[in-house]
Amino acid sequence: MNSRKGIEEFLSRPLELEKEIRNDIDHIASLRSIVENTTTKLGLTAGRNPSRNDKVFEETMLEITEEERKLEDKYLRLAELKKKNEELICSLENPRYRRVLRMHYIYGMTWQAIAERLNVTERHVYYLKRKAHDELLHYGVSP
Repeated sequence: MNSRKGIEEFLSRPLELEKEIRNDIDHIASLRSIVENTTTKLGLTAGRNPSRNDKVFEETMLEITEEERKLEDKYLRLAELKKKNEELICSLENPRYRRVLRMHYIYGMTWQAIAERLNVTERHVYYLKRKAHDELLHYGVSP
């Protein structure tokens, strides 16, 4: 990382992954709804002939299983990314810089929410963020 943009991109990866995870959870929920509707239509009556709904049910259950496996992998990756971010943030000497970056990149707070919590302007929060990035660049800290 040799630029503010590089630092920003690195630190933002967990936030982007969290968005993906939320989307995946919504997708799995919609698949579960399909399964629920299909099982209601099927009535799960033993001894009947297989139908198209049976095929939809099986395919959807397989997709749910695969999506849940992928989701587990993403959660593990998220934990790794947040750990790397925490290590990078801990390398900052200034506790205020650490706090601002941790609140955003680890806890997912918006810059506005951070400003409110710290009782400063949002502009000042951006200043602190920029200074933190500069400190990381100055000391050549990289993930």
